Amino acid sequence: MISNTPPTRRTVLKVTGASLATAVVTGASLATAVVAGCLGDDDDETAADTGDDGTDTDAGSNGIEIEAGTEIVFDGYTHHWAGLEPDAIAGDENPTLILEEGGEYTMEWINADGVTHDLQIWDESDDVVDDLATDSINEEGDSDSLEFTAESEMVTYVCSYHVGTQVGDLVVE
Repeated sequence: MISNTPPTRRTVLKVTGASLATAVVTGASLATAVVAGCLGDDDDETAADTGDDGTDTDAGSNGIEIEAGTEIVFDGYTHHWAGLEPDAIAGDENPTLILEEGGEYTMEWINADGVTHDLQIWDESDDVVDDLATDSINEEGDSDSLEFTAESEMVTYVCSYHVGTQVGDLVVE
């Protein structure tokens, strides 16, 4: 039996190592269900992924490179983080961010739906890195931010209230 609840992008990536999951149903008939595109648009090539000469600036990285010193801003919704700034992430849901190791960053989020949210940076064990967690906010329009130095152990930015949907990957190089 196939569940009506789609897996999260993070679950699919962990299980398959890719952004495409294939499930095979056996029995009287053989059916293949392909989950693609509905789990986020990290793998879609956009204008932000190409340089002036049309080369892929995101080649093989499955993320958006963010320069040190950049302020990263999201709207927080129950179902996703919506990229606002820098322009390269504007409109993206839960974008994968590629940060420079040792680079200084500010990550701000704005409560966009009046539901309780926070922002935490986690390691691969889903533990908060260096106490990088904002206060919980439930008032629409209120915001909070984290200032941090990018470290290789940082792998995820997440709302602890909505870990299945409001989560994005961090790659520190």
